[in-house]
Amino acid sequence: MERVPESEAIAAMADARRYSQVMSRWLVRHEYRGLAREVVGMGVPPRGQVLDVGTGPGFVAIEVARLLQGTGCQVVGLDLSAAMLAVAAENGAREGLNGMLAWREGDAKAMPFGDGEFDAVVSSGSLHHWEDPLAVVNEIARVIKDGGQYIIRDSKRLQRWGPKLFARAIGLTLPRDFREHYWNSIRSSYTPQELVAILQPSQLRGWRIDEDFMDLMVVKEA
Repeated sequence: MERVPESEAIAAMADARRYSQVMSRWLVRHEYRGLAREVVGMGVPPRGQVLDVGTGPGFVAIEVARLLQGTGCQVVGLDLSAAMLAVAAENGAREGLNGMLAWREGDAKAMPFGDGEFDAVVSSGSLHHWEDPLAVVNEIARVIKDGGQYIIRDSKRLQRWGPKLFARAIGLTLPRDFREHYWNSIRSSYTPQELVAILQPSQLRGWRIDEDFMDLMVVKEA
């Protein structure tokens, strides 16, 4: 399957709300909770700062904040879309967690943060949208503190028929108006080999790539 790039941002408020609605399904939220547990499990110090790159409706940031309640930590969600950030703020308020959350509009290629500002950086489902993934990875490396942690998770572009058929079956469980978006995300994702080619010249250090049936995850080696 040849890679077909997908646009970087959902700009319209109606589309952002629809995306949030679909992605709030139980199974997807369960995956977000699992990723949040991995982020927190790597170690976030009291009063630490966590950045969620490409936060979208804010679900990963919200789950991380929920796990860090009472620690004095802050979780910042960064997104290119003002509409998505507005929806994320609504979702955070609904969960009663906006006191721990901050929502920032900005381009991940030039993040509006200082060097070494964050103890941990997470990104989920955003990598395949990045127009210049090397620039974003370098920005992630810049804003992490020395010794800080990171997880970048995304779908994998499927090359074998078994995973492709499985993905098609998953797509059939989605609302009809969302199926094309789901498949486009897979087609615009990277293979493990392509991801290595992005990471090798980057300034991110100590990474490894974990691969499963449908996804890829870049994590810092323990």
